[in-house]
Amino acid sequence: MRTKNLARQLCRRFVIVLTCTLLLSTGKVVSAQAPSKIIEGYVSDGALQWPEYIAAEKGWFKENNVDLDMVAVGAGAAQQLAAGALNIGYSGFPDFIRATNQGAAVKIIINGTAVPPYSVYAKPAIKTISDLKGKTVSIGGSVDITLIYMTAFLAAGGLNAKDVDFVYAKATQGRFAALVAGGADAAILYPPAAFRAGAQGFTYLGDIEQYLKDFPFTVWAANTNWAATNRSALLAYVKTYGRAVRWLYDANNKDQAVDILVKYSKQDRKDSADTYDYFVTKLKAFSMDGLISDAAYQKMFDGLVSLGDMTPPAPPASKFVDTSFVEEAWR
Repeated sequence: MRTKNLARQLCRRFVIVLTCTLLLSTGKVVSAQAPSKIIEGYVSDGALQWPEYIAAEKGWFKENNVDLDMVAVGAGAAQQLAAGALNIGYSGFPDFIRATNQGAAVKIIINGTAVPPYSVYAKPAIKTISDLKGKTVSIGGSVDITLIYMTAFLAAGGLNAKDVDFVYAKATQGRFAALVAGGADAAILYPPAAFRAGAQGFTYLGDIEQYLKDFPFTVWAANTNWAATNRSALLAYVKTYGRAVRWLYDANNKDQAVDILVKYSKQDRKDSADTYDYFVTKLKAFSMDGLISDAAYQKMFDGLVSLGDMTPPAPPASKFVDTSFVEEAWR
């Protein structure tokens, strides 16, 4: 019996040694380190989350040892990030700058969508921007980033914000509904609602991007307390995100990118293909370097001054933005 037990032990040891030798010789040693858990909060599913969908579908987060938990949190990303319920958050830049300015442990880390992907549609009788004078226009809110967009848009037609009556709906679907129902003469819309407005005969007055250059739309921010003790995990996330953005911009990947958007956002395929043409091909909306330029920061600050959130002079950008993650991960 002792001889048989000894033989079994020797066989087990031989198998273990042989297995380790083969792994070492092929370089395929699997790390025993547990994946880093990252809780990400964003507004809702759609094209803005395209890079994360791509990275998840391709297995790139797992490849970089990141266990990503994507959570739709509506408009509450900044508040939940400040409270520590999220590790990173995605929203319009005013939300995070306001949080930081109030003392929250929050900083912007990636310039996500560097171009406003909005256009303005109006009732068929309205043909030009100047025709909006005295009309009702639906935007996101009284201190919403869409007010900054519409102010620049109206200026191109010789108007200012006081020349129109604003009505508010946070979601673009609500603004589109107001336009269709006649509750608004014009609305600032985001795809695919913008495509549907055009298909239904509403007048296309133009893209916001034509009148507001170098002005970020949405950004990624991190809880700085969490980031300080999880830097390697955050760098892995930022590196993976950047890889997905570059992949998305390769026109050879369009069909596969559309498939991924349909799968994750449950969006119609035609709408998804049109969104690629608008977001990626026309606007080049996703930031290619993830950075916020000095000029963009000044415009962001000026926009917040116009909303009553800030007063000049502008503090250093480093108060609100930590570029070190992108600079290290996207080299």
